[in-house]
Amino acid sequence: MKAKKWRQALLPVYLLICCSYLPIQSWLDKAAYGSSSTSRRLVIVLDGVPFKTIADLRAEGRFHHFNQPARMISTFPSLTNAAMIEILHAEDSPGYEDHYFDREHNRLLGTIQDRLNGGKFIRGTFRETFDYHASAFKGSLAYVAAPVGAIVVAHLDLAAFRKAFRNSNAPLFVAYIGETDSLAHLGGERPLKSFLRTLDRAVEELIAESNEQLEVEMLSDHGNNYGDYTQVKLNDAINAAGFKAEKSLKDANSVVLPKHGLVGASELFTAPENRARLAEVCARAKGVDFAVYESGAGVVELISKRGRARVSRDGERYKYEDAGGDPLGLLPIIEEMKARGAVDANGFASREDWLRATIDHRYVDPLRRLFDGFNKHVKNRADVIVSYEDGYLLGSPFLSVFARMRATHGNLLRGETEGFAMSTRQELSAAVCGYELNRLFALDQRVKAGSYFSGGGHCQSGPALAKMIAGRQSAID
Repeated sequence: MKAKKWRQALLPVYLLICCSYLPIQSWLDKAAYGSSSTSRRLVIVLDGVPFKTIADLRAEGRFHHFNQPARMISTFPSLTNAAMIEILHAEDSPGYEDHYFDREHNRLLGTIQDRLNGGKFIRGTFRETFDYHASAFKGSLAYVAAPVGAIVVAHLDLAAFRKAFRNSNAPLFVAYIGETDSLAHLGGERPLKSFLRTLDRAVEELIAESNEQLEVEMLSDHGNNYGDYTQVKLNDAINAAGFKAEKSLKDANSVVLPKHGLVGASELFTAPENRARLAEVCARAKGVDFAVYESGAGVVELISKRGRARVSRDGERYKYEDAGGDPLGLLPIIEEMKARGAVDANGFASREDWLRATIDHRYVDPLRRLFDGFNKHVKNRADVIVSYEDGYLLGSPFLSVFARMRATHGNLLRGETEGFAMSTRQELSAAVCGYELNRLFALDQRVKAGSYFSGGGHCQSGPALAKMIAGRQSAID
């Protein structure tokens, strides 16, 4: 018990020591890197940076080497695993997030221990694609003394990335900085903008060191909606309706609700015959925007307090039918599409036409994204997906002990959906979908030169911290 208390007390001290080390390390890295005239390309992937935040910084004069940023339309749910699978064209993830329900084993997998030990978190996943990715242990420290911990860890991540890039001679270097998402969650817009200003200066420095030969492209995997958040009591609604929220499917009334992070969408697993009733129960809960489920091949049913709708797919063409209430508010848009001749005799319109028609709607490109939530990017696919209203979330009881959420992502709405993409070497359209970025940023042509995962030295404390946290998690559950 005493050892556990000592570890907890020392973590903030550890963060302060690391922070004081940053300026010295940056100077040493720059001196070692020197000046280069070799043309290179750098792609920086940021977790959870909203388009609006980048647009505000551009208005300040930041990121002036870049062309105009594009709105990056993420997946639904707008979560990192699915979004990065779509962007990288990587192998499907086992779950929507790292804590997920495995149908074959009929149990929840992906524990906090797995994440902090690092091997299961990075190796064999899409994260191994990156030339730089911070250690899992370092990321976990963002939740210590939040939001100060998140600020310090983000700057540690940036310093480690710069060192990795300067030590590499890869013609194309792809780096992932995940602490931007933690900054948004734990601190909100102000500390995130502050960090991005520092990132801007770092990018300027790298471009200058290359004698203006370095081409840089940057993107985020989804947005974040800033605000105060309330936990949705979905378990209570499920149990009150006669279902049983459990960790495995034990009988006909069992429902598994994985709780990962603190996010704006949830994925539920149950017997197929329960989907319709479970969606109705979830849709009535306070804070739920809507619930969706597949009722058959090429048909998704949507239920909300505002009414019902049916979404159908025929190849890459989609149809929206109001079943009472027009819950997505698409009927006026459909009338405009019909006037342009974009809707065929059966009510279907192409993927491209739907994107253009809804680009300024509160639900951007909703029909394709709803279908992809059940059919792409994830091996263990949900029976019901719930999207929460802005200002509501559901997630890990453990994380809620440490953090007060100031932003989150996951739902179908604009704020939680829209990331960004921008480039110094090319103009992008006003909006791009995640699946386009692999080609636009030539990631599909990359020959990977190697990987740098920051994890040496102090970060080997991860397994010890994992054991300590595992004890806390068990007590909370």
